[in-house]
Amino acid sequence: MRKFIYIAFSNLLALYLVGMIFPSIQWDHFLTLVEAAVLLTIFNWMLRPVIMLAALPINLITVGLFVLIINAWMVMLTDWLIPGWQIPGFWLALVTGVIVVLCNSAAKRLYRYSPT
Repeated sequence: MRKFIYIAFSNLLALYLVGMIFPSIQWDHFLTLVEAAVLLTIFNWMLRPVIMLAALPINLITVGLFVLIINAWMVMLTDWLIPGWQIPGFWLALVTGVIVVLCNSAAKRLYRYSPT
């Protein structure tokens, strides 16, 4: 549970950062962003591994680049389910997915070395 909260906070930070960098990404209020971060964390923990396994042949052919598309799909699915949070296109969802992955990678590294 502690790791989930850690990663959800990392997602929140990444989504906020992307919203500050790209003004076309909009949210109604901060709680909408918190909901999006929690839902994205749930999708990344439960749905993403299934999609990664199903897309393994495509991923092997593209030498791992299809993972970027899967990350963009997770962001777009979250965007579709959370009213009040808008990402206006696939390319911004792709950039958002990349930034989320980078923040999550840093958070997992920090979590691994944090005292328990």
